[in-house]
Amino acid sequence: MINMKSFILLASLILLFVFQSCASQQRSEYMSASGTEALFPVERDFEWGFINRSGKLVIPYKYEGAVDFSEDRALVKKDGKWGYINEFDIMVISPRFEEAHKFSEGLAHVKIDGRYGYIDKVGKMVAEPEYEKAEPFSEGLASVKINGRWGYIDKSGRMKIQPSFERAFSFSDGLALIVEDGEGGFIKKSGDTFIKPKYDWAEGFSEGLACVGSGGKYVYIDKFGEVKLKTDFEGARHFKEGAAAVTRRGKQGFINKSGLIIVPIEYDQVGDFSEGYASIRVGPAWGFVNKRGEVVIEPRFQTAVSFSGGLAIVELGNGEWAYIDRKGEFVWRSDTAK
Repeated sequence: MINMKSFILLASLILLFVFQSCASQQRSEYMSASGTEALFPVERDFEWGFINRSGKLVIPYKYEGAVDFSEDRALVKKDGKWGYINEFDIMVISPRFEEAHKFSEGLAHVKIDGRYGYIDKVGKMVAEPEYEKAEPFSEGLASVKINGRWGYIDKSGRMKIQPSFERAFSFSDGLALIVEDGEGGFIKKSGDTFIKPKYDWAEGFSEGLACVGSGGKYVYIDKFGEVKLKTDFEGARHFKEGAAAVTRRGKQGFINKSGLIIVPIEYDQVGDFSEGYASIRVGPAWGFVNKRGEVVIEPRFQTAVSFSGGLAIVELGNGEWAYIDRKGEFVWRSDTAK
C-alpha cells in the first residue's frame, strides 16, 4: 500500500517525467486554438526546435530547451532563461525566468529569484513572485505554498483560502484534495471541509469520482462523498477516459466505472489512457493497448509517454528517443536528426 506522503512524491516525479506533461489538451483535428497545426519539441545536438505531426521541422533548432505548447504558448530556453513563443516562433514573453511552466486557464506560474508568481499570456505579472511552491490554475484557483503551508489564490492574486494545509492539490468538480498529518481529505471552494483528512491514500476528483483508500481497501467516491464503487484490488488510481488502473498480485490492468475489467490485469505497469490508448509495460518493454484490451502497439520501447496531439514520445535506448503515431510508426527519431 502506498501512503499519502509516498503519493505526493510520486505525483511530483510524474510531473517532471521526460519531456512533456501528459495533461496536454487534445483539440479537434490536432489544431491549436488559433487554427495552426499542433507542434512538438525536438532536440538535435543540444538545440531544440519544433516539428509538426508529420515530422517536418517547422521551428528551427535554436533553443537551449523547449516544452510542448499549451494555450498557444510554448516554453523555450534562451541564454539560460525561460520565455514563451507562439506557433509562429515569435517570442511573445521574453526569456527572463529561472523556471517556468505551461499555461492553464490563461495563467502560468514562473520562478524569479527563487520564488513563484503568475503571469498572463502577454507576460504581465498578475501574482507577485512570493510563493515557495505553486501549482497550475484549475476552476479559477491555484494552490500555493507560503511560510511552509499551502492555500489557494484567485486569478487576481488574492488569497481566497488561507494557507493552512500540509499539502493542497488542484480543484476538480468543485473539490480539492488536501493533506494533513499524512492523511488525505477534501475541501470545497469556499475553504470549508467536505471530508476531513482520514484516508491513507487519496487522489483528486477526476471524471466525477475520486479514488480513496484506508487499511488497504480502495473505493471510489462521488462529489457528494458517497461510495459509488467498491473494489478488492491491492491498488487503484483515478479514472481517465472512463478507465482506471488497478493492481492485483503485483500486476496491473484497467476497470470501467462499473468495476468491470476491460484490460486484463496482466501487465507489469500501465500509464493512463489518453486519446484512446494507454501505455503498458511487459518486462522491460513498453507498448500500448486500447480500451478493448487489445495490444495496438507491441511492447518494444524502453519508455513510453501517453499520446497527446496524435503522437507519443518513446525511448529507444542509448539516449535516443522518438515520436510515434497511433500505428506505432516513427514520425521523428533523434538518431536520424543529426
